[in-house]
Amino acid sequence: MSGRFIPGVFVAVVSVVAVALVWIGVRDDYESFTPPVATAVDRADCLDPDIATALVAPETRDNSSAPRSEGSGYPPADFSPIAVVRCERGETSAGGLTIDSVRLEGDIHAVNDAFREQSRRFPANVRADCAYRQVLPSGLWLVDEAGSAIRPTWPAEPCGFQDGPRAALAELQEVSRDQHLVDDLSADDPGICRDSIRQPFEITTEADVDRMAEYDDTREYPLIETPLATPISDVGRLQVCRYTIDPPLPGSRIRLSHQQSADLMDAVSTAPVAGPCDRIAQHVASVDVLRPDGSGGTRVSVELDGCQRVDHLGRRQLPPSIIASLLQ
Repeated sequence: MSGRFIPGVFVAVVSVVAVALVWIGVRDDYESFTPPVATAVDRADCLDPDIATALVAPETRDNSSAPRSEGSGYPPADFSPIAVVRCERGETSAGGLTIDSVRLEGDIHAVNDAFREQSRRFPANVRADCAYRQVLPSGLWLVDEAGSAIRPTWPAEPCGFQDGPRAALAELQEVSRDQHLVDDLSADDPGICRDSIRQPFEITTEADVDRMAEYDDTREYPLIETPLATPISDVGRLQVCRYTIDPPLPGSRIRLSHQQSADLMDAVSTAPVAGPCDRIAQHVASVDVLRPDGSGGTRVSVELDGCQRVDHLGRRQLPPSIIASLLQ
């Protein structure tokens, strides 16, 4: 373990976009563009203020489309990476919160090629209805043989981000991990929650369930919004914010263990359609689904009483053991 990071007050920046829910008649109507070229620096730094703050306090991130990080951009043609450094939220064996610099190796050419894809966007005269939320990794570096590094800009597509970089990164292997202890914070720290949420659930009838079941027959499992937005087995330790709905009041908050987080997302992504429900929950949990590197973005709501359903691509039924883990 090396170095210590003391959290300060920063304005955090994260790239968050909505992904098209309705994209009719404009699928081929886009324009290509290339972001500005990235600037190389002496080394990869996971303690860069915008990276460190996003990992230590992800709830403080700006949930709107944000400008690219300073110096980040399109990989230069004369830059030849041999490794990736991914910045992650981690912990010590004693339970202290850390910021981890994780070195990844493998088919780096595939990763570099994925980041050198042309970005695509809607023309200025096209208006799209976008709904899914995607969050990019808090800090990701391409590193060359001399140790110099760039922060590549994730290639865009209309209403979202391309999946190529995520898929290429998933094929790499971790070869080393350098941990930087965050002063005075436990990895169990639940963070800060929003003051209140709207009621995400409603009464459903047999007819509602039949319609949902018919539509569900067209879906593939596991259920995800997009591969980038919905981590499952690679999910990080999830923050659970609990609320009283009527009157709208903030409740308590917890942070799940790695195993509890993976169990939750496995259950959510395979949950069957819930049956009819005539009981509206008064206590609801809200969870932003993120990886250790801060990427993800899918938001799920769970009824802690009532019919104990989850709101994820429709109303679905969770097992009692998962509800119990959210009530601990």
